[in-house]
Amino acid sequence: MRKGVLFLVIFVFSHSVLGQDFMSFNDCLDLAIKNNLYIKSALNDEAIARYQYKASYGNLLPTILGTIDNKNTWGREIDPKTNLFVDKNIKNFVGNVGANFNLFSGFSVINSIKLANEELKINKINIQKVKNEITIDLAQKYISILYLQEIISANQEQIKSSEKELELAILKFSSGTIAESEVFKIKSQKASEELNLLNNQNHLEDNLIGLKQLMNIALEKEIKIIKPILQINENIELNENQYQLTNKAVGNNPSYLMSVLKEKKARTDLALQRSSYYPTLTMRLLYGSNYSITDPIVPFKEEFNTNLSKGLRFTLLIPIFSQFDIYSKVKTSKMNYKQSKLNTQMVRNNLSKEVLKAITDTKTAIKKNESSAMAFEFSKKSYEADALKFELGKININELNISKMIFNNSQAELIQSKYQLLYNNSLIKFYLGEHFSL
Repeated sequence: MRKGVLFLVIFVFSHSVLGQDFMSFNDCLDLAIKNNLYIKSALNDEAIARYQYKASYGNLLPTILGTIDNKNTWGREIDPKTNLFVDKNIKNFVGNVGANFNLFSGFSVINSIKLANEELKINKINIQKVKNEITIDLAQKYISILYLQEIISANQEQIKSSEKELELAILKFSSGTIAESEVFKIKSQKASEELNLLNNQNHLEDNLIGLKQLMNIALEKEIKIIKPILQINENIELNENQYQLTNKAVGNNPSYLMSVLKEKKARTDLALQRSSYYPTLTMRLLYGSNYSITDPIVPFKEEFNTNLSKGLRFTLLIPIFSQFDIYSKVKTSKMNYKQSKLNTQMVRNNLSKEVLKAITDTKTAIKKNESSAMAFEFSKKSYEADALKFELGKININELNISKMIFNNSQAELIQSKYQLLYNNSLIKFYLGEHFSL
């Protein structure tokens, strides 16, 4: 019985805690990939492009149409049986079935299929592009939340330290050891620290909202993110040639692959527009008959067979002058193709710059993390020593505040450099095709 009660208490407590949904970076990423609205939109675009690509093959098939016409006339009219003018009521039914075959149209059908296929490929790559953008955005917010949570803890410790200093200063002022202005300076320092805490708490809330929106979950849902084990090793890839790394990263990047596919699509569109200069040859098959209700009534089958008609027609359309419409479309497509080549190069240049910056930032972050750790240790020892000196009355509040400010800044720098290194280290691996892991 006692074990059952204990189990129930543990169960209720665990659910009250787990109800907050503790989530690792991979949990957040999986949920974002599943629920994000931009990814869903990209998937819909890909599905539409797939349907259009399948439908484009229908242009290789003939167009088949059937028509049925009912004609009722009174008065003078041509008798469909005798082909002579008569003055009587005529009820006539005409039925036709026709098939149109596109024999040649300047390879426009083939180019239309290629165009639809390239559009499908672009939409497929776009899905990965959107996923990559969501992943990087999610990682930035996740890292920012971890950083802000740690800096908020540091802010709270700083405020507690200021409260102790204020208590000591008040005692010294009461005993006449220091002036009241010294107390005001500590109060001012404490107020500044409280303002920093409030600003950081607001930034934390903004990033949590952004994280929830990326995962497309309710904003009021409480989540707690899991802090990863911060084992930051030197990125082995950084020892390689940075330009080789850049070329490899750019070649794998969906944005660059999309620009290359758009360039191919523009070239296919140019070929499609040029097909309008060629003549178009079509073939049409006809099969039909008519039935007229007259007096005496002729059996339907007999009259249908009597009036049966069959036909085979070839039509050749030769473009001679189109008011410069074709010329304008071809020139426009040619300029679009040139522009797409420029866009590809611009995307490559921007991505190269972005990857090189990530490599440089990572190398800088490694050095910054090392120097920040040393600066933090020295400033901490210095502040602890100055706090003791202030307590003994050997230094004034100005000297203590300067020492504390240096300590606070070095602590913030250390926290920031640690998470910058973690993010940049993972970002380079992600650019090179690895899974983004924190």
